[in-house]
Amino acid sequence: MNSHQSENLKRAKAFYYDLKLAEAFPLFKNFFEGKTIEACCLEDSFSLWIRTLYELGEEEALKNYRDQLQNVPEKIRTPELNYQLALSLLTQEGCAVEDAKKCFEKILFQTKDIDLLARTKMGLATCHDILSGDWKICDSIIQSIQEETLDPYLLDLVGVWKAKILRDSGDLEGAERAVGILLAKIKSHFYWHAYLSAKVILGGVYFRQNAFDRLLEIIKEVRGYCDQVPLRTIKRQIDHLAEQMRGQQAAEPIVLERTLSSSVLRYQDKTLHLSGDKPWQQLLMVLIKEKVIPKKDIIQKLYQRSYRPKTDDKLIYGQLHLLKRNLLKLGLSQKLITKESRGYRWIAQVSEVEEGAS
Repeated sequence: MNSHQSENLKRAKAFYYDLKLAEAFPLFKNFFEGKTIEACCLEDSFSLWIRTLYELGEEEALKNYRDQLQNVPEKIRTPELNYQLALSLLTQEGCAVEDAKKCFEKILFQTKDIDLLARTKMGLATCHDILSGDWKICDSIIQSIQEETLDPYLLDLVGVWKAKILRDSGDLEGAERAVGILLAKIKSHFYWHAYLSAKVILGGVYFRQNAFDRLLEIIKEVRGYCDQVPLRTIKRQIDHLAEQMRGQQAAEPIVLERTLSSSVLRYQDKTLHLSGDKPWQQLLMVLIKEKVIPKKDIIQKLYQRSYRPKTDDKLIYGQLHLLKRNLLKLGLSQKLITKESRGYRWIAQVSEVEEGAS
């Protein structure tokens, strides 16, 4: 690498961290274009280039890199190359989570590099979050990250993960406190990815606390950044929170009357009779009870077997479609059921009345 290339790469990284992705794009492109995929993976800034492509929606370039990574024989893949392959599998449309998880797991036995291990473990935690939503598994992975000499930017992302785990475990006060400490620290060396991710986590805390005024402030701030730069990941997350808030605020009282043989869902002057013998009805009852349910648990509860992603995603979608059609007949919004990374969430309040209750 000559001095001119080195200087341009340094400028590209500075633009990236300052959230000037449009300015970073041509500099990264000139540096990496024409290099073999093996040479690209030797550069510590390659992940920043891939993230830039993803956030800006450069799908053709991403697919090109993904194809190159997959074509490298497994026997000669370096730990960094395996990491980039796993990351590409997670970011592709209809992400191949199981394949990404296997790649991340291989790296744990391939390297002792502290920063790469930290990135790998956060990627692995993401896979478990999507597949099972088990915060305890994610916590054990994140807690195993060695933080003493970790890159400051990676340390920020570890902090985001710890706040997320607190939120998902139900410790909302702890999560709010952790995010506050993290945001105060990030302000000194503003890293947009960690900062905005932490804001989204805090927004999730406020949603669970029904603190919609505070949540609205976060939505406005984060969308302000997304209006300046097309941050696809962050925008998707904050739009999801906004949709949840609208659904919660708009939902009028819903009453579930339980009898010995069946149940009735009432909304305004309409009723929906639930005999419980149809999968979509069972799914509705589970959603009302659990609030959030992973896809693997849906299959277990509805069909009493293990979850098979390749076939069961379509099966779950079909039952959700039937359920949402019946909600519309009742006069309810389909948005009362929202998609989570690991499954689905029911966001409306339901008052339950047992047979014979006065």
